[in-house]
Amino acid sequence: MVPPGCSLVMVMAAVTGSLAVTPAVSELIELTYTYNVNAPTSPKLRQFKQELVMKGRNKQRQWVELYNICLSEHSGTHIDAPRHFNETGWTVEAIPTDRLWRLPAVVVDVSKMIGKSQEKNYEVTPKDLTDWEAEHGVIPDGALVFVRTGWGKMVNNYWSYAGLDENNKLNFPGLGKEAAEWLVHHGQNNSHSTGIVGVGIDTLSLDNGHSVRMPAHITLFAANIYGIENVANLDKLPAVGSHVTVMPMRIGKGSGAPARIIAEIGEGPMSLAPALRPFLPALLLPLFPVLRAPWGV
Repeated sequence: MVPPGCSLVMVMAAVTGSLAVTPAVSELIELTYTYNVNAPTSPKLRQFKQELVMKGRNKQRQWVELYNICLSEHSGTHIDAPRHFNETGWTVEAIPTDRLWRLPAVVVDVSKMIGKSQEKNYEVTPKDLTDWEAEHGVIPDGALVFVRTGWGKMVNNYWSYAGLDENNKLNFPGLGKEAAEWLVHHGQNNSHSTGIVGVGIDTLSLDNGHSVRMPAHITLFAANIYGIENVANLDKLPAVGSHVTVMPMRIGKGSGAPARIIAEIGEGPMSLAPALRPFLPALLLPLFPVLRAPWGV
């Protein structure tokens, strides 16, 4: 027979162990377009090029496959470092890792507004953002804000995605200057310690296609808020509740870099363990009278 004291230890170990070891389960969503000749890139920039170096067996009869690649910092799904439009802003390698790793993410869906307006160069407004918060709550501190325009559905037709017209001008939605200012001041206005760390969009640029002065870029980057352009699969993310990790190529002094971006949706049972541990004494208290019973009874 097990002594009462040992019983208590065994019960506590069983309870705490069952809470701690259950693995968390999250769905992972790819937010990156594959880097190849079809990677969405502004026509003003160098397009992706992949050059075969070797593909076959070497003298030792080992398989070897090797390529050279050439691309712009700002091709495909990529990060815009603040230095892109801010002389003293962070370059890619200087962006703190805690502003890239497992960030709370929100998706502001303006695709219906764009559809109603029939304006290809729609500018997201502060009202779009305040309307979103009225429905979903305040954007959390340290968040990555994604703007979903719906443009991603046209990514396989480059001319439609870029909105190139008969004058070879670009046409697509973007963030207005006032909306960018709203995002910059959001943290301070809500007494947050960090504020919004990054803004992503499912188009070629944070600013709309007609923009020349790039006010959204300049406004965000002045506050060291980075940008992410050509984000894939925003339609698969919920408005709130996901976490996103941004993994840019660590280019020294880079104004931007290709980036792999992964979203996590959902929380597994593991998240219950820390929440329940403070209540363990109350849960175990009823067992003490039983466990204090005389040995052998």
